[in-house]
Amino acid sequence: MAILAFTPEKIEQYEFPVYRVVIDPGHGGVSLQNKEKHGDKFDLVTGKYLDEFAEGASLRGIYERDIVFSIGTKVMRLMDMCAPEGDFEAFRKILSRYTDRTVRRIYIDTMISREDSVPFDQASKMKDPNAPYRLYDYPDAEGEIQKGRISKINEFRPHLVVSLHLAKSAPSDYKGLNGIIIPPYNVLKNGLINLQKGGKGKINDYGILKSWFKHSVKVPYRLAYFRDCAQYFTGYSLKKNYSTDYSDYNGYKYNMVNWIYMDPHDWHIAARDHKPDTQYSDDYMTYREEGPFRDREKSVYEAYRRGDSFKNFGGDNYFATYEIIKYILHSLDHRGVNGKDKIPGKPFVSTWSVPLLVNAISAYIELGYLDRKWDRDVLLQRQDEIAEGVAVGIYSLLAGMGDIKGDFRHKPSGSKIDFDKYKMQDDRTYFDIVVD
Repeated sequence: MAILAFTPEKIEQYEFPVYRVVIDPGHGGVSLQNKEKHGDKFDLVTGKYLDEFAEGASLRGIYERDIVFSIGTKVMRLMDMCAPEGDFEAFRKILSRYTDRTVRRIYIDTMISREDSVPFDQASKMKDPNAPYRLYDYPDAEGEIQKGRISKINEFRPHLVVSLHLAKSAPSDYKGLNGIIIPPYNVLKNGLINLQKGGKGKINDYGILKSWFKHSVKVPYRLAYFRDCAQYFTGYSLKKNYSTDYSDYNGYKYNMVNWIYMDPHDWHIAARDHKPDTQYSDDYMTYREEGPFRDREKSVYEAYRRGDSFKNFGGDNYFATYEIIKYILHSLDHRGVNGKDKIPGKPFVSTWSVPLLVNAISAYIELGYLDRKWDRDVLLQRQDEIAEGVAVGIYSLLAGMGDIKGDFRHKPSGSKIDFDKYKMQDDRTYFDIVVD
């Protein structure tokens, strides 16, 4: 599928408002044993991949990477109706199932963040089968750094990124469809301050910590939160006693993608020393904030995207994620596909890569779980309905639809995102400046 890109000059000539959207189907690629060659999250400090490549969830021959790509391409076909040369009247008929109001014409330019997955039997014969699928920038055979998916997403300068995922299983309290949410900067900074005072201070979390992502049931939510705070600032995790875990280095993610918030060219040379009282200190007690990424994180625009506290949590990312989830459920309900546990479920909260490393509004969705029969059947047999819900949700977030018709217990609001607040000087927006 072709990846569409439009220059500002072309955008300006259009008659109606133009929005740029990325459909981001999770994963692709394959997990191969040689991490040194086939991993992801390439780190200039160590000159190595820090992570195994994540090919995604699977169960009995059913693969996340294939399902979400199939749904993503169906969303793309619907979004093409909203392109400048698209058949918007056909899309208007789809919208009429959701609202009786007259819907406004807008233009939506859309790209998909990856191609179809490489077949497993071919991957072992290829020099670098994961090249088109890596999230982070990576070196090619000649050592030249190539753009990963996040850099390519930023190059498109999207207003909205819709990431589609699913998982093999989830805790029993995660029902329905779940959002993947990145915390506000102030939530992470207050966690760092708490750690620097011994980690025993009270956390007024308004129940959010119960949604914090943790890899094991043996990890307390408070520790999972503090670990994310430490990694976010220093690149290093924590042990159970809150001391720095120097064996668990996660790198400086904001320098692993190509955007305007990277540190100066030779940053990795200074970072190797991890000197105290610098931004590269490996000890959260002597960490010091500086650099363009930290300035970005403290900006009002990130507060708009992510919220600014535990009390005002999630921002436009949260709204967009759960609005699309409600449209998916509404689309399924139209066809009589529903269930008591099919709800907008609670979020997974952590410092996720895509929502953190883009300026776009990020709607990141866990569509279901393969070990649950209802989810599995819907993910395999109702992809058209899921795709329609995503596409209608995207349109609604960009243009607004007003009152949503029908008797449905999890109705979307039909409200649009206020994009005007992201405007900057010189007629640019926060979305435009993500790359030079």
